[in-house]
Amino acid sequence: MPAFVDEPDAVEHALAGLIEQAQASGLADPDADARMEAISLLAMTATMGTSILVGQRTPDSALAVLRHHLNRIFTMAEPPARGAGSP
Repeated sequence: MPAFVDEPDAVEHALAGLIEQAQASGLADPDADARMEAISLLAMTATMGTSILVGQRTPDSALAVLRHHLNRIFTMAEPPARGAGSP
């Protein structure tokens, strides 16, 4: 059986862990509740997928909503400095 059937919380735990890692690295809001954000993002993506399938919104508009919420959680880290010979 697929992991999501055997362990329905596996994706939620994994996503919460990734958010916690980002918080520890200074890449995400340290005050965000990683578990709640994971639950919200998973619920949102499932609902957005359905809304695209039924023609309620376009993939681009669903991505815009998802980006909005991700930008609330994650900070924009400065990209690493490129060396003189880097592309």
